[in-house]
Amino acid sequence: MEIIKCLNNAIEYIEDNLNSSIKVDDIAKVALTSRYHFQRMFHAITGFTITEYIRNRRLTLAGEELTSKDSKIIDIAVKYGYDSPDAFTKAFQRLHGVTPSMIKKGNVRLKAFPKLSFQISIKGECEMDYRIVEKDEFKVFGVDFITTELNNALYKEIPEFCDRIWEDGTHLKMNQLLGYPRMHMLYGYHYGFKEDGSRSYMMGWKIPEAGVPKEYKVLDVPASTWAVFEGKGNMEQNLAIQEVWIRIYAEWFPSSGFEQVEGPCIEKYDWDDEKYDNYTCEVWIPVRRKKE
Repeated sequence: MEIIKCLNNAIEYIEDNLNSSIKVDDIAKVALTSRYHFQRMFHAITGFTITEYIRNRRLTLAGEELTSKDSKIIDIAVKYGYDSPDAFTKAFQRLHGVTPSMIKKGNVRLKAFPKLSFQISIKGECEMDYRIVEKDEFKVFGVDFITTELNNALYKEIPEFCDRIWEDGTHLKMNQLLGYPRMHMLYGYHYGFKEDGSRSYMMGWKIPEAGVPKEYKVLDVPASTWAVFEGKGNMEQNLAIQEVWIRIYAEWFPSSGFEQVEGPCIEKYDWDDEKYDNYTCEVWIPVRRKKE
C-alpha cells in the first residue's frame, strides 16, 4: 500500500535526522501528505504525537550513548537539541525514571522507545460505510474545555466532561434553550488542534434564531466537504465513538484518496431505542481529495 511506504519513509527521515533539526513540514513532505493530515493520522494510528515520538527516540539514543564512559552529559544534551543540561535532565528523567548522572554511575535500567515500522495488517473487519457531504458554513454554541492527545488523555477526559455537564444541569439548560426534550443529545465538536497535542472539545448545537446568552462559547464552522462515518454503541460501554475514530485513521484514510484538512471535527449522537440504552453515532471529518 502506497501510504504504508510513505509512512515508513517518514520514519526513516526522522531516524536520519535525530541529531539535527526536524521540521514537521519536512516529515509530511516525505510522507506525501499535508502537515495537518499527517499529524492527525500519526497520532490516531500510533497513540502519540509526532513530537512525542521524536523526543522519545532522541532520549532513547541519548540513554544508549550515556552508557559510554567517554560521553559527557552536556555534549549529549546539545547533540539531541537541548539548550541546557537542566532541560535535558528533566526530559530524560520523565522517560527513563533516572537522571543522566545516575547513568554514568552504572548498573541503571533504561527504557527503550523503539523505532516504528508500519506494516499492512490483513483483518477480517467488517466493511466501513461512509458518505461524502458538502455543507455551507454555520455557527454552533455550547460549553467547552481543553483536552490533549498526550497519553490518549482525551479518551478519558471527554466522557468525564460529558458526564459532568449532564449531572450539573448544563446539558438540560441548553436543551431548554433550544426547545428540545431533556434526553436530546448535543453534538461534540473537536477544534483548535495545537502542535503540542492539545485541542478544545465542545458539547453544543446550532445557534437558535433567538440567539444565545453570553455565557456560551460560539464556534464558526467553515464550509467544508465532510467524510461521514457511522457507529453503534450503548451507554454502559460507550466505546462506539472511539472505535469509529480508530478505524477511520487506521483503515479508511490509508486506503482512500482523501486527506483531512483544518477545521472542526464533529461527533453526532442519536438514541435509537425508547429505553435510551443504545445509540447511533456519526463522526464528521473535513476532507479534500489528495493531489495527484
